[in-house]
Amino acid sequence: MYNKELKGSLFIIFAAFLWGTTGTTQGLAPAEANSAVIGTLRILIGGFILFIIALAKNKKISFSKIPISTTLLGVFAVALYQISFFYGVKLAGVAIGTVVGIGSSPISAGLLSAIFLKEKLHRRWIISTFISIMGLFFISFSSIQVNYNFNIFGVFLAITAGFSYALYTMISKKLLEVLDNDTVMAILFLGGAVFLSPVLFFNDLSWVLTTRGLLVTLHLGLFTTALSYIFFIRGLNYIAVSKTATLSLTEPLTAAFLGITILNEKPNIYSIIGIILIFIGIMILTFNLQKNK
Repeated sequence: MYNKELKGSLFIIFAAFLWGTTGTTQGLAPAEANSAVIGTLRILIGGFILFIIALAKNKKISFSKIPISTTLLGVFAVALYQISFFYGVKLAGVAIGTVVGIGSSPISAGLLSAIFLKEKLHRRWIISTFISIMGLFFISFSSIQVNYNFNIFGVFLAITAGFSYALYTMISKKLLEVLDNDTVMAILFLGGAVFLSPVLFFNDLSWVLTTRGLLVTLHLGLFTTALSYIFFIRGLNYIAVSKTATLSLTEPLTAAFLGITILNEKPNIYSIIGIILIFIGIMILTFNLQKNK
């Protein structure tokens, strides 16, 4: 059991590492690139690849096994996350939007999993989540300006994003009871992409056909969506939803590291403390999992 939980934890950490490259990749996109378009293309490409993989494995997908209402809620949650996180960060600012959005997701996941999946929230999870979220606050605090204008609606959207992520994670766990790994992710993300597809008709897509635009789009679709969620859903087979959300804080840890090493961002004492705290929190939850039984 311990080996399975460790394996699942490492799968989630690797998936979150790939998600952590998203910000850096978007930073390298052409100037005219629209974040809403990037987000839509990302899940459209990723969802299509996951669908092809699921189809190749199963030859055909038995739609009769799919619980319609639960699946539609999951599709809506995937689409809502893209919209609410993007606009939450835009209105509340990158620092506040990120810390509220990503930081609130483990809390939402813990509550949802305890209420609907009857998962027990262990003391180790509470400690590691608290330490990791404190680390996220330190990283965000390093970029907050003194004259920052607080936007309550932006904060609300960021909280919505965190809740949406926790919701589609919980729904993915439920769908695993009747569907295989790749089919679950394919349906949720391809469905979410179809839901957001009108965005593509009202924005300029010419930048996608440039060399840089194509590379950015393919990286986001292939690696930060398709490959990452192949690992994510397999990890979700072995560990609880609450642990999954906390381990996903590897994403801002990766983003901070890449910002320093690739984008030449200058780290200060707050970001350094934050990186260390998130790392400690994740390590606490990843190892010695047999004590949580």
